Amino acid sequence: MTIALVMIVRDEEDNLAACLESVRGAVDEIVIVDTGSTDRTVETAGRYTGRVYRFPWRDDFAAARNYAIGKAASEWILSLDADERLDPSTGDLKSLVGNAGPKEAFLLPLYSHTACSDYTSFPVLRLFRNNGAYLYRGRIHEQVIIDRSEAVAIAEGPVIRHRASPGRERNRKRGRNLALLRQARAADPSNPFLAYYLGVEWLGLDRAEKALPYFEEACGQLSDAHILFRAPAVRNLLTCLRVLGEIQEAIRVCLAESLRYPFYADLFYDGGTLFEKQGDWGTAARWFAAALDCGRPPALFPHQNGTSGFLALWHLGHCYEKLGRMEEAKKCYEQAAGPDSAWPLADLLGLLLAREGPRSAFACVRGKFVTPGATSVAADSFFAAGEAGLALACLEEAPDLSDPGLLRRLFRYRVYGGRPLDSLALLPRIADPDLVPDEVVALILLEDYAAAKARVLALWRHRRGEARALLNLVSLCRDGSPCGRPGKMDLKAAVATLLAVLENCSRAGYGRLAEKAAAILRLTPEGCLAYAAHLRSESLATRLTLERKYGAAQGLLP
Repeated sequence: MTIALVMIVRDEEDNLAACLESVRGAVDEIVIVDTGSTDRTVETAGRYTGRVYRFPWRDDFAAARNYAIGKAASEWILSLDADERLDPSTGDLKSLVGNAGPKEAFLLPLYSHTACSDYTSFPVLRLFRNNGAYLYRGRIHEQVIIDRSEAVAIAEGPVIRHRASPGRERNRKRGRNLALLRQARAADPSNPFLAYYLGVEWLGLDRAEKALPYFEEACGQLSDAHILFRAPAVRNLLTCLRVLGEIQEAIRVCLAESLRYPFYADLFYDGGTLFEKQGDWGTAARWFAAALDCGRPPALFPHQNGTSGFLALWHLGHCYEKLGRMEEAKKCYEQAAGPDSAWPLADLLGLLLAREGPRSAFACVRGKFVTPGATSVAADSFFAAGEAGLALACLEEAPDLSDPGLLRRLFRYRVYGGRPLDSLALLPRIADPDLVPDEVVALILLEDYAAAKARVLALWRHRRGEARALLNLVSLCRDGSPCGRPGKMDLKAAVATLLAVLENCSRAGYGRLAEKAAAILRLTPEGCLAYAAHLRSESLATRLTLERKYGAAQGLLP
């Protein structure tokens, strides 16, 4: 069985090569149709295939895709977009089609990534026989329609991975899509699929008020026969209601839909977050527990990673904390924290630090520093608790310090962990202007004021507000008086720099330096406001620690 990758592209030089590399060895033929690129997309495509064609764009995605299919000679068609990648480690295309039997098409899992471990999976019809019967329909958000459901199989892999485009490019495409959808809607006003896609585009533009009526329409008209669309329409409807503050209506929808789909973990997770938002911790906990009991939903249902696992556990731990059930909260955080979900470590450590102390907390999480994410979260948590030495210990026990983020933390926590000279020894391996304030602090601690001033002056040309703040700090530490207030143009950056120095020095126990930074902040009204906000934040952190330490008596706190 032969497979052709078939693509339509336009101005995709930044994405195309990675997409084509991902299918190397998985397909027998590559057909690329360009619809009017003005960059080097065609040149990039030509390095991978001689089957590159041009098709004049006429606001019709289906027409362009069907033209591309017509140029393919293989027995099967694989359709990808340039910002997608085939993950060969998750399945073999050749084996899939070789054992297809009577099946005419496959739904492949598409993972839409928004962060390192945050994605939603959707089944998408991207692999089908090239027999002339299967073509795309629709000018926008085009689909291959196969009327016989028994001809379609659901494959567990290979996975298609998609990462969102940069914001400006994403918004440009959404504007284009809205224009095409409006045209299609004018010709077919009762089409619920068009209503669904209009809602998707408006929600993507952060216009929940515009998206809401379209999702309401889609949910009302789509049946379970179209669950690929109805399920995400329901979750998007809940998102719109939450964003617009319509929490009671969102709960009503969630209750009704969870009765309709009592196995859909994502709905129970959504319900938990709604009750959590209201402060109804007991009800929220029951909904998160139900999400865990559901497990991963059936393959036809879109699924947000973690809603039946670490995310539900994380929220459940938070609810248990609020209910004073600290041991249960601890167990939830321990189960939620993993290589791909490091952030629950922060809550686990917050609980352990308050109830068992820093050394015991470190012993409990020791051995979990197996990924840069976990190491970073643990180190940051200890530093935020004023334990710079343990923050350093987390980093120094990490199996690999080549990650740039870990190197930056190692520099910073050596500065604030009482090892300024060791921190400066790392500078040849780090080129990060954001670390200059920490470098200046290290030099002040070493009383090398000349070097500190020289380092600040090197910043002057490109980061003047930050430089003014640091010059004041050096002057105040050296001579006992600041060298002038920053001008209004530089004030925002200056305040942010001084606030960061204040917070870091306070946590490290560098009281003299922290007070110097606070004194400079108090020179301006804006600085005073920032300082007051810092004090409020510290007060809230202290309150949280008290709640964690004395959970059973938390009702006594005002």
